[in-house]
Amino acid sequence: MYILCMIILVFFAVIGLCAFVTSLLDLCYRNSTDAELILKNLTPENAESSIRSAAHICQHHRGIRLVIICDESDPAYDLCKLMQKDYPFIEIIPADRN
Repeated sequence: MYILCMIILVFFAVIGLCAFVTSLLDLCYRNSTDAELILKNLTPENAESSIRSAAHICQHHRGIRLVIICDESDPAYDLCKLMQKDYPFIEIIPADRN
């Protein structure tokens, strides 16, 4: 019984050590870059799903900004503004500025 308990203890100790090392590496690499994810040519049909997918990626990899290239005259602009309220890391820039 003692040997079984020691095996279980070592097993969970190794898992905990691996999780600790992984979290340290994530902390080092997530804050080292100022990356951007750029979306352009959005249509009203695909805008919401594209923005939500990109926002999920940005939330998973902290420190990434989501840049949407969209003019105020585009039909998807209103949807982009609504999504910007939900996700503060979204930046909308006009197409002539990039």
